Amino acid sequence: MKVSLLFLTYLLLLVFQSAAWADPPQASPAPVLGSKDLSWISEQKELRVGVRADQVPLVFDTGNGTLAGTYIDYLARLSDKLDLPIEPVVIGADSSAEPQFESPEIDALLTTRVPGSPVPGGKRFTTPLMTLTYGLFVSAGDAAIRSLADLESGRIAVLEGDPNQYSMLDTVEKFTPVPVQSLGEAVSQVLSGQADAFLGPVPVVSDYLQSAMINGIGLSMLLDQKSVDVVFQVDERNEPLFRVLDKTVEAISHNEHRVIRQSWLQVDLTALEQSGVELSGSDLEWLKRHPDLKVAFRSDWPPFEYAQDGRATGLVPDLVARLENQLGVRFERKILEDRVVAEQALMSGEVDILPGLSRTPRTEESFLFTRAYVNVPIALAIRDDGRFIGDLRELRRERVGVVNRHAAHDYLLINHPNLDLYPMTTIEAGLLALSNGDLDVMVTHIPAVSYTVARLGLSNLRITSITPYQYDLRLAVRNDSPELHRILNKALGSLKPTETEAIYNRWIHLDIEQETDYTVVRRVVLIAIVVVLIFLYWNRKLSREVDERIRSENALRRSEDELRAAKLEAERLARKAEAASRTKSEFLANMSHEIRTPMNAVIGYSDLLSNTVTDPQQRNYLDAIRAGSRSLLMLINDILDLSRIEAGKMRLDYSPVSVRRLLDDVRHIFDLRAREQGITLEVSVGSDMPVAMMLDETRFRQVLFNLVGNAIKFTHEGGVTVRATVKPVQGKAGETPEQQSYRLTIKVKDSGIGIPPDQLERIFDAFEQQEGQNTRRYGGTGLGLAISRKLAQMMGGELSVDSEPGNGSVFTLTLPDVQATGDQAEDEGETKESERLLAQTLSIQERGWLKEQLTTDFGDEWEAVRESGDPEEMNDFARRVLEWGERYRSRSVTRYGEKLKADVEAFNLDAVNSALDAFPKLLGRED
Repeated sequence: MKVSLLFLTYLLLLVFQSAAWADPPQASPAPVLGSKDLSWISEQKELRVGVRADQVPLVFDTGNGTLAGTYIDYLARLSDKLDLPIEPVVIGADSSAEPQFESPEIDALLTTRVPGSPVPGGKRFTTPLMTLTYGLFVSAGDAAIRSLADLESGRIAVLEGDPNQYSMLDTVEKFTPVPVQSLGEAVSQVLSGQADAFLGPVPVVSDYLQSAMINGIGLSMLLDQKSVDVVFQVDERNEPLFRVLDKTVEAISHNEHRVIRQSWLQVDLTALEQSGVELSGSDLEWLKRHPDLKVAFRSDWPPFEYAQDGRATGLVPDLVARLENQLGVRFERKILEDRVVAEQALMSGEVDILPGLSRTPRTEESFLFTRAYVNVPIALAIRDDGRFIGDLRELRRERVGVVNRHAAHDYLLINHPNLDLYPMTTIEAGLLALSNGDLDVMVTHIPAVSYTVARLGLSNLRITSITPYQYDLRLAVRNDSPELHRILNKALGSLKPTETEAIYNRWIHLDIEQETDYTVVRRVVLIAIVVVLIFLYWNRKLSREVDERIRSENALRRSEDELRAAKLEAERLARKAEAASRTKSEFLANMSHEIRTPMNAVIGYSDLLSNTVTDPQQRNYLDAIRAGSRSLLMLINDILDLSRIEAGKMRLDYSPVSVRRLLDDVRHIFDLRAREQGITLEVSVGSDMPVAMMLDETRFRQVLFNLVGNAIKFTHEGGVTVRATVKPVQGKAGETPEQQSYRLTIKVKDSGIGIPPDQLERIFDAFEQQEGQNTRRYGGTGLGLAISRKLAQMMGGELSVDSEPGNGSVFTLTLPDVQATGDQAEDEGETKESERLLAQTLSIQERGWLKEQLTTDFGDEWEAVRESGDPEEMNDFARRVLEWGERYRSRSVTRYGEKLKADVEAFNLDAVNSALDAFPKLLGRED
C-alpha cells in the first residue's frame, strides 16, 4: 500500500513538473514608439503598401482576388503590432515603381535591394524585413558552369523588373544579357539553348519548377555571399512613417520570423542540385552514331601525358579512363609526338579529342574547350647562381626559355612582347639548357619542373616566383562537334571532387625545396647604406642651401616687382589697343555712312539716266559709272562687315529658314550670269532636307552668294555645281523629330582656274588674293572669302577648300549642329527673291541681254499673229509669252502674257489687238 501511494505521488509530480517546464505562449513584442509616433498612428485610418503579386511564394494572387504569401503574413504581423490596418496594393511588374509610389495610392513600397547599392534620391530604406538567397540556375547536367567565373563571355537571361541581378554579376567582366519578361521565359531560354544561365530567388524559382513539373533546370550554385534584403521604401519627407515602420520591423521576434518562413519558404535544395551524368536522349543517340571516337595523347609532356612501354601514361590518361567509365564508352587511343602534331591532327579530323590542352587567346578560336579540370600555376625557374627574379617585369635582357606553342609561350608573346624568348621543343630540353647556362630563365608549370628535376637530378635549379598565368587543362574538340563538347562537359561535371583530387595527388608532387634567398636582404641593406650617405650629404649641404635660398628669395622679390610693373604696362597697352580698335570701328561706321549716302544718290541717278540716254557712247560712260559705284559700295559693305566681325559687334539673328528656297534664289539670281559667261549652273538639294532650319538667313545668304559668285567669276568653261545635304546628328536626348539636329553641308564645285596648294590658306586672309591673279580681269578686293570664313565660324561651322590648278575648286561650308524646326520659314513681307523681277537683280549688261533674248525668241511675231486673226494662234502666242516670263521671272512679261491669254479666252478681240500692238514696248522700243 505504501509502495502504491509513493508511485502515485511520483506520477503526479512528473505531470505537474512537465506542465511547469512547457513553454508558455509568447506574446508578440510591441514596438518601442514615442508619444509623437503613437499620436501619428492614431491619426491614420490605414496604411497602403505596394507589392508585386507575381512572386510565388513571396506574394501572389490566390485566384479569388485575395493576396497570400510570405510578404502578406509579414504585413499582417506588422498590422497586429501597430493595431492599424495595413492593406497591400498590387503595383506593376516594372522594375521602376516610382510612378505608382509618387501617387497618393500607396504610402510605402515593399521592395528588394542589395546591401550597399545606391539609394534613389528622395527615398529611405527601413531595416530589412527578411533576406532572400539567389541561385545560379543552368540546364540540368550542364557541368560547364559551376561558378560565376564560368559565365565569362556567356549568355545570361536577365529578368526585367529585378535590378538585383546586375549587382550579383559584378564579378563577371563580360557577358551577353538576354532580356526576358518573366521567370517562365528565362527557363525557356535556358532549355532551348538561347541562354546559358539565369539568376533568381531560390524560393521563387523552386516553386515555379515544382508547380510546372520542369526537371531540365538545375541549381549550379547558391549565391549566399550576396544576399538580397527585403525592405520598405519610404519617401524621406514622411519621417513619421519611416520611423514607425523601422521600429516595428525591429520588434519582430526570432520566433515570429521562424513561424512565417516555415510556412512558405521550405525549399528542397537536393531536388535542384545536379548529380550524376544526366545524358539526354539526343546525347545517347549521338554516342551510338559515333562509336569510334579517337583521343590523342602526347608523348613528351610528363607527368601529365607521356609514353611508357608503348602506352599513354600520366594524369590525363587516368582522367580519360575515368570519363570512359562515367559515359560507358571506350575511346580509341593514339600517341602523338608533340603538341603541334596533336593540334594539327585534331583540326584535320584524324582524332576527335585532345584531353590535355590549355585555352589561350591563340587556341580559343580554333577549338571548343570544356570546363577546366586541373589548374596548375606557371612559375619562373632559375639557376642557383643566377640573379634573383621575383616578377616577369624584372626581366630585361635575360634569355627566357618557353616550350613552343605551350600556354606560357602564348601568354608571353601577347602580354610581354619585348622579352627575349627562346622556344624549346620540350620541357626537359628547356630545363637542361637552363642548368647548362644556355638560358637564364625557364617559364613553365611547377609540376613539370618537379618531375624533371627529380628524374634528371638537376640540383642547381630552383623556383623563384609564381606568375599571374596558369595552365588550365581542358578537353578540346573541333568547332563542328558541339554535341561531343556538351557530353564531355556533363561527364566532367559528374566527377566528384575527391576523384579528381586523387588523380591529381597521384601524379603531381610539389616537393622542390626552395632555399632561402638573401637577394632581398642584400638589397635592403644596400638601400639603407645609400639612405644614410644621402642624409649625411644633405645635412652638410643644408647650410649652403639656406644661404642660396635667401639669395633666391631676394631675386624672386625683384622679379615679382618687375612682373608687376610689366603687368601694369601690359594693361595700359591693352586699354590703348582697345581704344584704338573702338576708334577704328567708329571711323569705319562714320566712313560707311558718309560715303554710302552720296554713293546711293549716284547709283539712283544713274539708274534714272539709263532710261533716257540713248547715245551708245554716253550709255557706256553711264554703265561705267554705275559699275564703279556698285563696286565701291560693295567694298564699303565688306570693310564694314569685316570690322564688325573683328570687333565682336556682329550678332546673328536666327529664325526658321528654308534652305531649299534659299538655294532656289541662288539658282535664279546667278543663272543668267552663268549663261552670259557660257557655263552651266546646277543647284541640287538632298531629298531629306528639312522644311525649315534655324539659321541667320542674311549671313547664310551672304556666304552662299560670295561662294557662288566667285565660282562663276573664275570659271570660263564647264560649269558650277552647288549641292546641299544633311545628316542627322546622333546622341541628342529629348529631341522631337521636328527639332532634330542636323549636320548641314553645302559644296560649291567649279571647273575654273583652280588654286595652287600653297595659296589655299592665303585666300582666306583679308585683302589677300591668289598670287598671280589678273586683277584687271577678275577684280575684287580679297575680302569676300575672309568674311565668309569668319561668318561660318560664328555660325559654329567651318569653310574649307580643296583645289588643283587647272581642274577647278571645291568650297565646302559645314555647319555641324543646325536644328530643324516645325515652324514655317518667316515671310518678311517682301517679294521673295524667286518672285522678283529678274531685271531687279541684274546689272545693266544683263538687263540688255534679257531684252535681246526676248527679241530673239519672239521678234516681230506679234504682227503675224495680229494679222492672222486666228484665236488658236493668238492663244498659243499668249501661252508661250507667259511661259517665257515665268522662266526668266520678268513680272512685266508675265503679266502681259496672263492678260493676253485671258482676253483671247474671252474673245475680246479689241483688247487682244491692243495688247499685241503694245508688245514692242516689252522689247524696249519707243513705237
